[in-house]
Amino acid sequence: MNVLYGFLLIYQINNFYICFMLHIKKIGFLSFLVFFSCLKQPNTNWDSDFVLPIANSSLNIKNFFGDTLLKPDNNGLLSFVFNRELLAIKLDSLINIPDTSIIQNFVNPSPFPSLINPGQSLIVFQPSDLRFDIGNNVSIKTFVIRKGNLKVKFSNDLDQPLDLVYAISSAKKNDSIFKIRETIPPGINSLIKNYDLSGYTLNMRGISGNAYNTIIQNYNISLNPNASTTTVNPGKGAKIDLTYTQISPDFVEGYFGQQNISIPEDTLRFNFMETLQASNFLLSEANVAFHIINEFGAEFSGNLNNIKSINSSNNSIVNLNTTLLSNLNINRATKSAFSLFPSNKFISLNSQTNNVAAFISNLPNKLTFKGSVSLNPLGNISGYNDFAFYNTGIKVLADINIPLRFKANYFRLKSIAKVDFSNVNQLDQVKQGNLIINTINGYPFKAKLQAYLLDDQNLIMDSLFLPNENILESGIINSQNEVISSSSSNINIPISDYKIKLLKKCKSIQFVTYFITPTNSSDIKIMENYEFKINIVAELSYNISIKRN
Repeated sequence: MNVLYGFLLIYQINNFYICFMLHIKKIGFLSFLVFFSCLKQPNTNWDSDFVLPIANSSLNIKNFFGDTLLKPDNNGLLSFVFNRELLAIKLDSLINIPDTSIIQNFVNPSPFPSLINPGQSLIVFQPSDLRFDIGNNVSIKTFVIRKGNLKVKFSNDLDQPLDLVYAISSAKKNDSIFKIRETIPPGINSLIKNYDLSGYTLNMRGISGNAYNTIIQNYNISLNPNASTTTVNPGKGAKIDLTYTQISPDFVEGYFGQQNISIPEDTLRFNFMETLQASNFLLSEANVAFHIINEFGAEFSGNLNNIKSINSSNNSIVNLNTTLLSNLNINRATKSAFSLFPSNKFISLNSQTNNVAAFISNLPNKLTFKGSVSLNPLGNISGYNDFAFYNTGIKVLADINIPLRFKANYFRLKSIAKVDFSNVNQLDQVKQGNLIINTINGYPFKAKLQAYLLDDQNLIMDSLFLPNENILESGIINSQNEVISSSSSNINIPISDYKIKLLKKCKSIQFVTYFITPTNSSDIKIMENYEFKINIVAELSYNISIKRN
């Protein structure tokens, strides 16, 4: 992990180089221009030498991690610790009430016309069951609706308005049942309305009290009290087209069936590894703990397999060799009223039991895996008491802990930064100079730096650092590769007229850094107290030209 630190450090150094160009513009040129513009004298042109301090800073490996975390142990050895979610199966993956449409006709069943008076019922329906086809042998007895919509199209064959009362007596909200009261004008689809079902609790046991997935509905159609007496011909009356749509649960209870859920091959990415390469990299140890959290009130079995560590830079793949993630049995969650108590399962992998150290030492930029999950593998052992809450599920987390103790020949990091100096006109006034980087390195490796100027075709025009003058010496180490004192280095970056012309054409800078590790047999350790100090100074010869009108 010190490799990432080193890369960011050198990237910072080169960013200082870029900032240095801006300092010339903002500090050197503008301040002197303002001063001399106040003098009443003819056109003036002269050269002047400047020494500009650019940066002075102390850096530690912890400065360069954002969403990750470095933690020291009792001896100060840092470990790289992070957590990633591998997969999550939510409630809507198990329980889905499909959109359901029904059409109810309220017509004169007699072969003869009949008169109907104002306020008189056209026909009265006794309570009836409406069953939802949920599938997968799912049997729901209680369903609390988080979101849902009932769309109704009303048609009226008569020449007078009809009154409709439609009630779902098994749907309650604040102790009131769901009820629609509408007056239907004459005509086909003469009234179309949507009704919000959110917040209603559905008792889905039906009229008998022994059914599942079933609600109870009631209808009553009558002639509007303000209408005129009218004739209802045979087969004429009212039609209601009801559609239940987008129903999602806030809470569900019943039996969720025996379902098999395939987990297709998925990828977990580690973007910070993509620019890192190493030779013979080997961690001393690594620990990966899989944390399985079941928030469903139902049992599961499952497995994760074909877990691969993939390093795309060198096309290397390391399979994780373990059987601990096969044939997993996961207990159900429990609840008290509406308080949830998830079930947890932990599986730990370490260097003593499997190849997890080699798996991580591959420096993967991505992990791939696949698997499967079986719901209620032993059947309906809960007696229709499976349950689930909104936004809960079964999750698999990977907790990775990597002590920063390792062996390697060297590391190489490469990155590209976009730049644009084409409009920095003050570069034309810089005749020559040097950017001097003074460092005090408290880390146990030395670094070989290089930066390449790229044109708009990403072709290399030139390099910034001089060969053999681009080495940062490592800290002084003992036989255990522990730093006992820091070492100093100076790097000189010449700024010639030729380099300035290339900078004007430069569209990006490619940074390449080699970190060379000690040659003895001991592991390298990255300790919390290691730091890197840097001081950057610009020595410039600058041409100042002032024209007077």
